[in-house]
Order: sequence, then C-alpha cells, then structure tokens
Amino acid sequence: MTKLLIVDDEQLQRDSLAGFLEKIGYQVATADSAQTALAYMYSNPVDIVLSDYKMPYMTGADLLQEVKSRHPGVILVLITAFGTVDIAVNAMKAGAWDFLTKPVDLGQLEELLKGIEAHLETRSQDQEHIEQDPTTEFEEFIAKDPAMLQVLHQANRVAGSQATLLITGETGVGKEVLADYIYKHSKRAKQAMVAVNCAALPSHLIESELFGHEKGAFTGATSARVGRFEEAHEGTLFLDEIGDLPMDMQTKLLRFLQSGEFQRIGQNKILKSDVRILAATNVDLDHAVEIGEFREDLYYRLNVIKLHIPPLRERRADIEILADFFLNRFSSREQRTDLTISIQARKHLHDYHFPGNVRELGNMIERAVLLCLGNEITPQDLALQSPKRGQASGHNLKDSVVNMEADLIRSTLIESNGNQSECARRLGISERVLRYKLQKYQPK
Repeated sequence: MTKLLIVDDEQLQRDSLAGFLEKIGYQVATADSAQTALAYMYSNPVDIVLSDYKMPYMTGADLLQEVKSRHPGVILVLITAFGTVDIAVNAMKAGAWDFLTKPVDLGQLEELLKGIEAHLETRSQDQEHIEQDPTTEFEEFIAKDPAMLQVLHQANRVAGSQATLLITGETGVGKEVLADYIYKHSKRAKQAMVAVNCAALPSHLIESELFGHEKGAFTGATSARVGRFEEAHEGTLFLDEIGDLPMDMQTKLLRFLQSGEFQRIGQNKILKSDVRILAATNVDLDHAVEIGEFREDLYYRLNVIKLHIPPLRERRADIEILADFFLNRFSSREQRTDLTISIQARKHLHDYHFPGNVRELGNMIERAVLLCLGNEITPQDLALQSPKRGQASGHNLKDSVVNMEADLIRSTLIESNGNQSECARRLGISERVLRYKLQKYQPK
C-alpha cells in the first residue's frame, strides 16, 4: 500500500485530505509542520509527501529541499492557496513532482496520485531487474555497477520517445556512446544521426554549421550550404558539448526547439526540420545558468529528460570488466590473445582515480597491449599517473579548481567581516552569484 504524508499547519485541511485519501485506499499520516514531517520520516518510510507551501518557520519549499537531500526517492507535491506561475515554476525546478492550488480538486489529486504510483511501480521493477541481473552488456556499454546500470535502464526506457534528452557527465565517461545507443534504439534509427561538437567549432562558423547559408551570405561563402538541422531532418541531431554554445546561438537554438523553424544565413525563407535533439555536456549547467553563461529557458527546454553518467571513480565495480573488455578488443586487433592482466595490475587499476574516466582506461589498456613485453600486463605496463601535488586521489582538475574557489570565497568573506556585499565586491561577482556559491560550498 502506498504511504502518504500530509503536511499542513491547518488541521481542517489535513483531516479533510487524510479522510479522502484513506477512503480511496492509501495509508496516510499527517504532520502540522515541516519539522514534524522530517522527524516522522526519519523513522517511518514514506512514498509521497503532500505539503502545504506557506507554513511558519519552514515553508513547503524548504521542506522540499530537505526531502530531496535526505530522502531522494520520496515524491513531493506542493499545495498552496497562493498559486502563481513563479511559485509553480520554482517548485518544479527544485524537484517537486507537481503543484496544486487550494481548494484541492479531489478528482485531480486522485489522478495525480495514480500517475505517481505508476512511476513508483516502474522504478521498483527497474531496481528488481538490476538486482536479478547485476552484470549487463548494452552493446557498446559494459556495466556492472548499480549506478551505471540504472542509467542504462533509464536510457533503454526513453530511447523510443521523441523527447529532447540531456546527457551530463565528465569528459571521457561515454556520453557520445550513450547518445549513439539511444539513437539506435529510437524510432528514428533508420534515419541519420548527425553529430556536432559545439566546442570544436569557431564561434563565427557555428551558425552556418547548424543552420546553413546561402551563396554570398558572407566572405568565403562561394556556394550554398545545408546546415546540420536540415541534414538531420526526420532523424536525430546530437549536440555535443552544448554548454560551450555561445549565447547568441543559444537564443537561436531555443527558437528552433520552440517552433522547429530556422533560417539559413542570407535567406529570408523560413525552413522547418523535424529532428530529435540529443545534447551532452560536461559543464555544470545549473552553475552556468546562475552566472549568466547559459540561458535558463534553453536549459529547461533541453532538460526534458536528463541522464547523468557517473565518473569511473564513482563506479569502481565497472573498472575490471571494462579493462577486460578493452584487453579483448586490443589484444585481438594486435594478435596478442595470450595477454592477461596481473592481479597486482588489477589492484592498481581499482585504486586509480581515473581523471580521464573510461576513455583514459581504454587508452591505458591499448598502450599496455602494444608495449607489454611478456604475456602478463603489470602495473609498470599501465604507467599510471600519480595525482599532482596538492591533488587528492579521486580528484581531477575541476575538483581542484572548485576547492581553490571555495577557499578564496571563505577567506574573502572572513576578511570582509562576514559582509556579503563587501565580499562580492572584492571578488568581482554579484551578490546573487556569491549566495549561490556559499550555498553550494557549505559543509554537507
């Protein structure tokens, strides 16, 4: 039976909703404040929380933040008598499942809960499948770690949809491989998948590359050119490193996502293209939005479905099976099928921090296959790099920069006697950005 928790400081509202929900078959508990709700959830499992938005001391938004942090599997729906578009949008951004206004339409609430139950059932079945089949190969993806298997099962479920999809993760984790898997299992698999690396194109050529141009549209345009959106018509367009797209092109991409329309450079005619967009980035887009480097409206257009690939150091169960996969591939290619990886080398691989992720592991095994003199790959053959001075094992360049930034902010805030306005002025950033970073770097 699905377990619900109703949180509202008004007893009449709590009792009314509880009575209705118990009548239609739910197990219901109530709390008169966010603090009481969190205390209850500490020792009592809950599937769904229905929370009032405006409550004293801690609001429904505050409760949502705590629930997402402490109980990430719990679904939360916000309810308020003060329904505005801004509140609804902010609630959905923060992770609320949905947003209802008072007086609650009981029929609407019942339908909403049925949808949530269907989601919970699907999630439960996915988890059971992972537990029953702990090692799974999805064509180019070799995975054993539960975190990666969860991503792959999610990818399998959404591959057949037409929704825009955002793949995130560090460089080398396999974002392009996952995009290719999704494309091959989509309804557009018989059409082309066109890939564009947004970071590799000069800024003055990106618009022409994506949307095309007419002859004579600019210096050097000696002939008309079809852009990638046009080329991918009825197929899939993979925009890699979308976080590096210049702001003016973000605006034009947003316009296309909203209407499916675009124009070639030097042409007034409106063209249309039916494409499914898959995007990938190693950039923290939430942060990029906060500091004004990525359009918020474009982010939420792209982020219809988000798949995050964990770095290899966070899924160590995959390291050994991936190493064996690469060994088989490269030893067969080089006709050295007698090669094995020694126990000591396997231990070194397991303990290594892999700043370059799966790509680094593949390169490492390929080099070892080429240079190994015996029939067994040793730790020396792997040529593992030691972490740089001041860099802890498991940290990459991004981690080090983040730590330096956090230390600078803390020291500047101390020098400013805790005055955030003065701290922001000294750092050369806005107070809004400072508050975001203070929240981001506060101890967990």
